[in-house]
Order: sequence, then C-alpha cells, then structure tokens
Amino acid sequence: MPPTELRRELRRGLAATAPYLLSHHAAAERHRCHRLTVGGRTLYLCARCSGVYPGIVLGLAAFLLGVGRGAWLPVVALFPLPALADWAVTTLGERRGTNARRTATGALLGVAYGLALPWFLTTRRPLLLAVAVGYASLAAFGLWAASE
Repeated sequence: MPPTELRRELRRGLAATAPYLLSHHAAAERHRCHRLTVGGRTLYLCARCSGVYPGIVLGLAAFLLGVGRGAWLPVVALFPLPALADWAVTTLGERRGTNARRTATGALLGVAYGLALPWFLTTRRPLLLAVAVGYASLAAFGLWAASE
C-alpha cells in the first residue's frame, strides 16, 4: 500500500473511532454520558468510566501505601456490587438511571479494580480469583440476558 493511501486510510479510521475515544456508547446511549463543551466542541464522557478510572488510581494508591489492609477483602468483594446492580437494572429493566449514580458506582468499582489486581498479582490469593470469576460470571449472564 502506498504511503499516501495508508495515511488516508489511517485518517478515515481515526475519524470513525474518534467519537468513541472518551465514550464507548453509541449515539442512542449518550444519555449514559456526561456532556462537556470544550472549545466550542461537545464531548461525551462515559459516566461510569469517569468514576472507574479515578477509582482505580485510589485503589492502587491504597494498595501501594498499605492503607486499610484489613478491609481489602470486603472492598474487593462488595464494592463492584452497586455498579453491577445499577447496570443490570438500567440495562435489563425499564429504569433509565442517572449519570451521578453511574459515576459513583463506577468509582466504587474502580477502587476494587485498583486494589484487587496488584493484590492478586503479588499474592495469588485464590479467594481473589474466586471473587473475580463470580463477578465475571454474573456479568456474562447479564450480557446474555440483555442480548435475548
């Protein structure tokens, strides 16, 4: 492929994916995003992800600093539950939900992610793997139910 054609194809691909850079939602689901105006342009930021990523940083910081070590297992086991419940209710049910709730539950989910991953990688605790498999199974079931 000639370099000019490659550049053209790359530009087309970037133009097609740019709307999903900060939000992975299709236009019909933009109600699940925070709408920001920056420099006269409208940007959509996934509400749940806007809580998840700062939460990951907090969870990672707690792990690195050893903060609240005795509470880590309950945090990892329970903090994802509100996000999963909110997602299930708004995806499988009739309720639309709110972006404030998505961001808050996303933050709890992020804290659990940020704490669980380095903890598991450094200790290989089977209980952490069991929690992850349990949530993955619930999420897979929810995705299956949503596709029906």
